[in-house]
Amino acid sequence: SPTVVLAGSSAEYGPGKGSLLKESDELQPASPYGYSKVAAEQLGWLYWRTQGLRVLCVRPFAVIGVRKVSDACSDLARGIVAVERGASRILAVGNLGAVRDFVDVGDAVRALALVAEKGDAGEAYNICSGTGHAIHEVLDRLRAQALVEIPVEQDPERLRPSDDPVLVGDNSKLRALGWRSTISLDQSLAEIITHWRAGADR
Repeated sequence: SPTVVLAGSSAEYGPGKGSLLKESDELQPASPYGYSKVAAEQLGWLYWRTQGLRVLCVRPFAVIGVRKVSDACSDLARGIVAVERGASRILAVGNLGAVRDFVDVGDAVRALALVAEKGDAGEAYNICSGTGHAIHEVLDRLRAQALVEIPVEQDPERLRPSDDPVLVGDNSKLRALGWRSTISLDQSLAEIITHWRAGADR
């Protein structure tokens, strides 16, 4: 029978409680996006229970990588490159205090394939590194790679009222299938900023 892997999200959990979020934790989404993912997951479980369809769910945390747009890492890298080129005077930023669990897209793709092959039907699996990093730490790491000084200013319009302060996951279930993170945050950030320097937005 076919296998269905539903792409959920860490947003299903809602605000983190200061500890690693586990798949068994209560789902308390704090955004329409998070609610939509919970609804899709519930529908998947219904087909698993009533129709015997092999349904599994993954809950990716902050997946990052080359060619992704509109996330913190790509936005910061793109903004730094704009300052390097003289196209912008400053780097406008939003909430730098949020803590996220970043996982490279290469590691995430391997996780998806592994869950589809070895995961248990009716189960959810976090796709995450298990380590949290504040956005200001990501900014510091990217600024350290910048070719010029990068002035930073906070832009109130970039602040989101429903932004969950801390989202860090427990990846024990995924690791039990044989998965390991192989791409470091520094490697991911270096590849992302190199991508934008290569003229990706031209």
